[in-house]
Amino acid sequence: MYADNYMNANIYLPEKILIPLLGLKDPVVGVEIGVLGGSGTLAMVNRMPNLKLYAIDPWRHFEGHKYEAEHDQEYHDRNYEEAKRRLKGFENGVTLLRMTSDEAVDEVEEPLDFVYIDGDHSEEQVRKDIINWKKKLKPHSILAGHDWQMDHIKRAIRELIGEPKLGDDLIWYFKYEG
Repeated sequence: MYADNYMNANIYLPEKILIPLLGLKDPVVGVEIGVLGGSGTLAMVNRMPNLKLYAIDPWRHFEGHKYEAEHDQEYHDRNYEEAKRRLKGFENGVTLLRMTSDEAVDEVEEPLDFVYIDGDHSEEQVRKDIINWKKKLKPHSILAGHDWQMDHIKRAIRELIGEPKLGDDLIWYFKYEG
């Protein structure tokens, strides 16, 4: 049972972190790593009309991987179609990149106001995502992610960047000064 003021990650991220720290006036460019069915993506673009978002997910099965990647290809294809359906009408603000975050890091060339990591949950990949995407952040930007309850994610974050601020629904984040 959650407190009355509890917000899931889809709502908490834009309303309690992105909008207060980045605002709604100036253009904001962000990356979401791990889209699944697009509900979090939709929550961001619905609340932030100034947002240009790169939504990254391979939407494919990876043999031997845990978490979402373990599901069969049909599951990933359904989620990809659901994300496209949910985001219909937002094509000017959202670019879906059907590739891994390692592949996408070279596709996204502009400096970023935020990166939200909720893709491959392995410790190795969380570390790679932090290292690869932190380089693309502008000064005064945000590095955030999900699933703070996982010890290996805590370890990777603490070793690479320190102790984060914590939000509802297992969100962690840093205001990156660059």
